[in-house]
Amino acid sequence: MQSWVINGTKKISLHLEDANECNLKENARIKISKVPLCKSDIACYENKYDNLPIIPGRSAIGLISECDDLSFRKGQRVYVSPYTKENNRIFVNAKDIDGYLSDYQTAPLSSISIVPESIPDDSFCFVEDIALCIKTIKLLEIKTTNYVLLYGATCLNILLAQMCLYHQAIPIIIDTDKESLDIAEYHGIYYTINPKIDNVNERLIEITAGAMADKLIVDIDALEDIQSDILKYISQNGKAAFIGFNTTIDKTNIDISSIINKRLTIYGINDGIGEIEPAINMLATGIVKVDNLLDKVYDISQVKDAFLDLSSKKIRFKSIVHC
Repeated sequence: MQSWVINGTKKISLHLEDANECNLKENARIKISKVPLCKSDIACYENKYDNLPIIPGRSAIGLISECDDLSFRKGQRVYVSPYTKENNRIFVNAKDIDGYLSDYQTAPLSSISIVPESIPDDSFCFVEDIALCIKTIKLLEIKTTNYVLLYGATCLNILLAQMCLYHQAIPIIIDTDKESLDIAEYHGIYYTINPKIDNVNERLIEITAGAMADKLIVDIDALEDIQSDILKYISQNGKAAFIGFNTTIDKTNIDISSIINKRLTIYGINDGIGEIEPAINMLATGIVKVDNLLDKVYDISQVKDAFLDLSSKKIRFKSIVHC
């Protein structure tokens, strides 16, 4: 078995080892095909979690290689969840325990989902993102006619905006990057605001007829560009969520006076636990689409380059390793 292991700050190398013995009635050995990378993997690479050595890759797409459970057959295409349940505890792969950036890997059957034939591998690499978005929609109780302000034209927020449209809410995306805003508009997001061009306050008053946003969602990967007074755009008794997979984010300067003055409720959301199967269904039925949300696909031989690239730039969209 070959696995890529992060074994020091910005150090990742290929390790060869014998396959682990496992109970094939409760686990399956999987030939890994694709592994999505996210900011959490880069935080491991930069040794921000103090959890090294570790195999990165929170989730994976692959083919069943060995399994004694009759529910699965050899060669069957499956999705491996980012979350592993053991002894009534839930572990996040590539953070709490090893991930899936390998040629073969073992996973418990409870973490494996069969992939519908209609969905390409690359699209299935967005399942955890969609699961986090579903969790966000539920916690914020987004409903019909809500104005939802999304800070950052990122993969997560564009997926969330599509879900808002599905729930007949009104998404509004803010970003200074025109290309990212163009992708949002491609996905049917009618209202976008570019602070380089627009006066944010005036534009929001225009869009919402003075009501301002019922809900605010901030992708933490966009925090470095955030306005310190972003919370002022939320209406009285509104809700806000700061979302993302990387829990090692840097400090930021945000004026919190609106939390008290407007009686706001604030959430932090960093996983999609409990929402993997609904996410697969949402992807399979076309409620959300992932066109143009894939940034780059790396070959397994380019893993070192992939981590170097992703650690040196702002991550807006998804990158994948083809194993």
